[in-house]
Amino acid sequence: MKTGGKSYVSSPPAFSNDGKRLLVCTGNTVSIFSTSTGLQIASLEGHTAPVTSVIVVPASSPASKILCYCWTASLDGSIRHWDFSVPDLMKKVDIKMPIFSMVIPSLLVQPVENDEKPSDLFAYLSVEDTIEQENRPKARRGQIRKCNLTASRLIGGLILKETPKPEFVAVSSVGKFIGIRNKRKLHIWMVPEKDSGRSVSKKIALHHTKNLTVLAFHPSKRIVAAGDVTGRILVWRGFGYQTFSVSDELVSGRLVDKEEERPGVRGNDDADSCSTWHWHSAEVNVLFFSSDGAYLYSGGKEGVLVVWQLDTGKKKFLPRIGSPLLYYTDSPDPTLSSISCADNQIHILKMPSMEILKSISGIKLPHSLPGIYEGLYSGFAFDYSSGLVALCTENYGIQFYSLFNDRGIYEVRCFSLMVWLIYV
Repeated sequence: MKTGGKSYVSSPPAFSNDGKRLLVCTGNTVSIFSTSTGLQIASLEGHTAPVTSVIVVPASSPASKILCYCWTASLDGSIRHWDFSVPDLMKKVDIKMPIFSMVIPSLLVQPVENDEKPSDLFAYLSVEDTIEQENRPKARRGQIRKCNLTASRLIGGLILKETPKPEFVAVSSVGKFIGIRNKRKLHIWMVPEKDSGRSVSKKIALHHTKNLTVLAFHPSKRIVAAGDVTGRILVWRGFGYQTFSVSDELVSGRLVDKEEERPGVRGNDDADSCSTWHWHSAEVNVLFFSSDGAYLYSGGKEGVLVVWQLDTGKKKFLPRIGSPLLYYTDSPDPTLSSISCADNQIHILKMPSMEILKSISGIKLPHSLPGIYEGLYSGFAFDYSSGLVALCTENYGIQFYSLFNDRGIYEVRCFSLMVWLIYV
């Protein structure tokens, strides 16, 4: 039996070091697409449950851009190390807990050339504690854990945070901070410079009045931004100067004054100030800083990226991309990036204009029509000879999807109040 039609947008994708390939979590596999053609060229197979994270090992020098190594994590409780140029599995780490999100901060730190023995590699994981907790009706099943990838084991007895459910883990661009959102709080950890199984990361919490949905770290400054369920964006400046300081007096050339005014900061939160911006009509899904840190981009169900000038809060809008936005992914090639959308499409963008160069189209779920039409049509039709399926989509569209090639072929718009799909 031939099947096809996976989700391409369940998790953020990752670019190869040369920007020529995009690695996409597609169910139990990782599908590798060419960014120039939008076609699938390979896949990583071996996980037995959905893959939730894919991390490409960055190139340490221009010459090493040809290296093609990545780490993947899955709900099957395993972490795998691949050479995706072959493709070939190089290592497997089994932690026996479903992994919902993974970051490896030390991969983002610029290596220092010396004769010291290489440090162990550590991953920070968002996992689910699946052990039955009969006596805890409100069990906190989410955990932030630390894993020694070099030694292939979890750090025993170390739980950085427990949450009601597993949360997405964000990491700063240089690997110095990691963070999660947990209802109305941001939890931020400072990663030790020399990470080890014994080192414990310092942590702060920043509070809000609404549930938070996404967070992003500034590329070079102590600034963190978060979006909430109402469409607001909060920008905390100078976070962690008290908690993460090496002394009580001087931090990064500035004096810490615990009594100074901190506009917009709630309670005893460790931040210098907090600004609030609002344009989105619903929750913010996408949030990221420009590479120079001068702008903050936000997106949501409107399908529009809003560009905020960080110093002034002034905004402008980029052309509408389409359906609600889910993830933005940077590329090592500064001329490329990608945006993942709720209609199961990934658009390869030309930077900085954000013009769509190519689209990787997954299958679109049939669009539901009012109940009065129930039973009159199926919402899709098959051509068994060609392996094509036609599906009704939003805005009176029809998508033609090839089950043989497992990709979208084309889409048409019908300027009518009703689209009927009838198999003859």
